[in-house]
Amino acid sequence: MPGEEVPYPYRSLLVHSNDMTPTLAAFHHSKLYLEVHEHESSDDFVMRLVTLHAASSDIPVEFGAIAIQLGGLPGEMQEQVVAGSKPLGALLGEFGVEHYGSPSAYFAVPADERIAKALNQSEGEILYGRCNQLLDRDGIVFADIVEILPRSNESEKWVQHVSSR
Repeated sequence: MPGEEVPYPYRSLLVHSNDMTPTLAAFHHSKLYLEVHEHESSDDFVMRLVTLHAASSDIPVEFGAIAIQLGGLPGEMQEQVVAGSKPLGALLGEFGVEHYGSPSAYFAVPADERIAKALNQSEGEILYGRCNQLLDRDGIVFADIVEILPRSNESEKWVQHVSSR
């Protein structure tokens, strides 16, 4: 769907070129932690299915699939990416890696069993997400990401507040 058709507040959380980790951390007023559901790696590449959680509440705030090219990342950061103990966005900030996002698509998707369970949603609930790439300062892609946001009370209250105006 076109970015302007993504409903609020999901539009403000998805339709931008910023990193999702700090965007979601600011929205939820919390640091985020990473839960890795599946992980595959080689010397050059890491792929994983993850959920990001707000540390202050343990609430899941994103389900994602990510493929990360390790080659252009600092050595110590590569080790931490492979370990899967912190969100990629947090590590990029921590290590001062210049980058930007390049979203290529926005979508609405009914939650399947896996996504519903990871995000504490009902199966079939319509969720919003995006396909995104992270590029280094030279414009070279180092991560491909699919990011799906849960519906949340905070988000729904905001939507109702805006709708009632």
